[in-house]
Amino acid sequence: MAGEISSLGIGSNVLTADVIDKLKANDVANTITPIDTKITLNKQKQEANTLLTSLMKTLKTNSANMADDLIFENKSVDISGTLGATITKGANVESFSLETIALAKKDITKLGAVADKTVPIATGAGVLKINSYEIAYTATTTLEELTQAITDKAGSTVSASILKTAEGAYNLVISSKETGTAQALTISDSDGSGGVGFLNAALFTAYDETTNPTGYVKTQTASDASFKFNGIATTRSTNNITDLVYGLNLTLKKEGDTSNVTITSDFSAITKEVQSFVDNYNKLTTNLYDSTTTNKEKGTAGVFNSDTFIKSISRDLNKSITAVNTSGESLTSYGITIDKTGKMLFDKTILDGKLSDDSEAVKLFFSGGVNSSGTEVTGIFDSFDTKLENYTASSKTLSNFEKSLKTEATSLTKNKTTAQASLDARYETMTKKFAAYDSMISKINTQFSSLQMMIDAAANAD
Repeated sequence: MAGEISSLGIGSNVLTADVIDKLKANDVANTITPIDTKITLNKQKQEANTLLTSLMKTLKTNSANMADDLIFENKSVDISGTLGATITKGANVESFSLETIALAKKDITKLGAVADKTVPIATGAGVLKINSYEIAYTATTTLEELTQAITDKAGSTVSASILKTAEGAYNLVISSKETGTAQALTISDSDGSGGVGFLNAALFTAYDETTNPTGYVKTQTASDASFKFNGIATTRSTNNITDLVYGLNLTLKKEGDTSNVTITSDFSAITKEVQSFVDNYNKLTTNLYDSTTTNKEKGTAGVFNSDTFIKSISRDLNKSITAVNTSGESLTSYGITIDKTGKMLFDKTILDGKLSDDSEAVKLFFSGGVNSSGTEVTGIFDSFDTKLENYTASSKTLSNFEKSLKTEATSLTKNKTTAQASLDARYETMTKKFAAYDSMISKINTQFSSLQMMIDAAANAD
């Protein structure tokens, strides 16, 4: 290599390393630099294509939401009372009234107090039975250990905890985890053979406000919820009711409450989705314009300026957006227009008026369905969603375009590697030849110098 032969040019003062470097730099500019430029452009195109695909997928989400007629089934719920009520999208629920007579309750029992939760509470081995659960204990079992044993054995349906009700008074509280009469608890103590158990008698000594205020007492009895739905008496085991009317979810909160629930169509989701569609359409078309046009004043060109496929996307999408159906309707009739610059505009008041006058007609135009003549109609957003699917789905146009860019990148990298290797080999050979020629010239110069000295000596002798 030129840089590796530091003495190159000493003999000739002509065949120098600087000459080789200049020659190589010229070849690099003509051979390698154009490939590097193409590699850089390819990388920019891949990045731009990733952004373009993302913008189109975002717009597709909007069009898919508008193509789904369930967006027209949103309901607004207004409640005058404490009742909680929500409606699943698409549910056909009318306004109603609900009177809460009684709330569903858990079954809760407080056992009598013991003085210490960490000392044994039994005089022998036995079984504490809670419904069908049998919890074994021994003479060394403490209140804490019994509580944990209940959780381990019956924790799926029963809750057990220790409550300090007074100084030196620890009560075991046993509760059903669910509400409803079916959750009622029965609690008993035995020796395991049908005889009397060995737990501390204080645990089962009945409560008395005066003589035993920390005694055994059922503090709440399991019960079902009772209510009237539009005057019809109904019961449920829970206060969270999801099976009364399909799509209607209720939460009873207060006994004696009467709630009037007014249900109306809510079209706000539609107008919000349309506005989002318009905003994302404009982002997409701006991106397409910037990446495919040339700015002569600034002297800049979009990364896809020479790609006819990318250039065609704007025209293709615009054609679908401005389409007119067989009834002569277009998005313009619903407040969505495109100005002379290609920007999409949305007049919400126009769409609100259409939804108020005939929401079914809007749904038919947007999402499709069966018209009054019994004919299946394809909605404009359904068609647009299909078009975007053809661009963004796997193995579709944008995906294939990405693959072609990656294939091109691989080919360019290979071409650069081959060209660089060829160039390096060429100049390695050239450097060796320059060194050989330089040595030859040096010898000739030396010989000529000796001859010159002989000639000079002979001339001086005369």
